[in-house]
Amino acid sequence: MFNNNFHGRTISVVSFSSSQKYKEGFGPLTPGFVSVEFGNIEQVKNAISKNTCGILVEPMQGEGGMKIPPEGFLTGLRNLSDEHDLLLVCDEIQVGMGRTGKKFCFEHENIVPDGVILGKALSGGLIPLSVFITNAKIMDMVFSRGSDGSTFGGYPLACVAGTAALKVFEQERLAEQSAQKGKILKERIERIAKKSTHVKEVRGKGLFIGIEVKNGNAMDFCKKLLALGLIVNDSHGHTIRISPPLIINEEEMDFMVQQLEAVLVD
Repeated sequence: MFNNNFHGRTISVVSFSSSQKYKEGFGPLTPGFVSVEFGNIEQVKNAISKNTCGILVEPMQGEGGMKIPPEGFLTGLRNLSDEHDLLLVCDEIQVGMGRTGKKFCFEHENIVPDGVILGKALSGGLIPLSVFITNAKIMDMVFSRGSDGSTFGGYPLACVAGTAALKVFEQERLAEQSAQKGKILKERIERIAKKSTHVKEVRGKGLFIGIEVKNGNAMDFCKKLLALGLIVNDSHGHTIRISPPLIINEEEMDFMVQQLEAVLVD
């Protein structure tokens, strides 16, 4: 696990969150989880013990501030997992489905995780749908036919919506659109940052871009943008999240850039 992670709000997953606000109202918390600095492969090595069974990672952090790990980090996790017989699971709920300019974010380093978690965009945002994808060997180790289920597991309407969304995703080449549009948008935001006294750093891939501000008051800028008709959120108080729909057009991109410049440049 990694500091500043966000993997959801079920009892076990909040237990290894490094953010206290996600733990409030939950308990008793599940023990046994270890969290280290995101992007620090040496800390990962030192945290592995005989009791370690797997590594759960966001290939890029969303709630943590739209953070990109150093090059080779995911490859390092894959190698460590192979060396110690660990499961490497990528949480791609925020960064998968073309968001970072690849179908899956882990493809930026050409690794293959043992498991992938997907949701949100999986149904085009129309209906709640999430999945855990793994290989047959692991499935057969954990599950047996008829032994696991849930009230809405395999919900037919959600699966139909997901199938339709996946067809659109492929037909309209949304991952490629994200890469192309994201490159242009990030460059335009970087030009704004050079003129701004408020911006510390612009980072991101595809249409997953963070604007970190110097005084940790990102929400102040988000509120100003809302008044101008642009809905954005912050990450950890210090970063403005820019993650528009993958089908954003040129006119909408112009509007976004205009409003960002209006609030970030004095």
